[in-house]
Amino acid sequence: MSRENPLGDYLLDTYELDPNVIRDISSEVLGDDGRLRILSSAFWKTTTPPERALFGHRYGIYGFPTMELVEYLNRLIGRRRAIEIGAGSGVLAEALGIPATGSRCQEKEPWRSVYGAARLPIVRYGANVEDCNANRAVRKYKPDVVIGCWVAHKFDPRRPQAEGFEDGIDEEDILRNCGRYVIIGNARVHRGKKIWGRPHLIEYPSFVFSRARYPHDFVAVWRGRRAG
Repeated sequence: MSRENPLGDYLLDTYELDPNVIRDISSEVLGDDGRLRILSSAFWKTTTPPERALFGHRYGIYGFPTMELVEYLNRLIGRRRAIEIGAGSGVLAEALGIPATGSRCQEKEPWRSVYGAARLPIVRYGANVEDCNANRAVRKYKPDVVIGCWVAHKFDPRRPQAEGFEDGIDEEDILRNCGRYVIIGNARVHRGKKIWGRPHLIEYPSFVFSRARYPHDFVAVWRGRRAG
């Protein structure tokens, strides 16, 4: 977290959205319980970046899991033990049948007030999301595979240009304590992660969607120190 930008990565590319001219897709993508539905990529391809950005802003959602993404991750996980960190709404972990964990920081002070002052709706955390930050979660569950969808790395004052979040994730510690670390994110928004300097595989599948203004949503995989 920097003093100039206390919310880190997610405010790097702010721009105005006019709800009077942008279609509201919430009735199509939220279930009766108000939670995000996991839909096919074919549906998300009918939406525009402004539509996704407006919806994501209103409901505090950054990434939109698709059926194809769930299938992809299920194949990657296989029989391995897995958890999701920074799970937010918890819908992805629920679809994968794995534990959902997160710090739930946006519903706590001081971040609740910080988001309120910035007029940013907070994440609507799922009831299945355990209040356990990422680094504690990997020690508790000892997973082979760790999945993070739109997770912020921890701000390092030695690398202020990399942005990050004061309560973000120590991703190098994650790599020391799992077999594979999988991130779903956006090439521009998440460009500051220190672990990009480590060997990894990255893909830009057509079934990954987010609220980002810029293209190039990705799935990236790093190998950790534990077998997995």
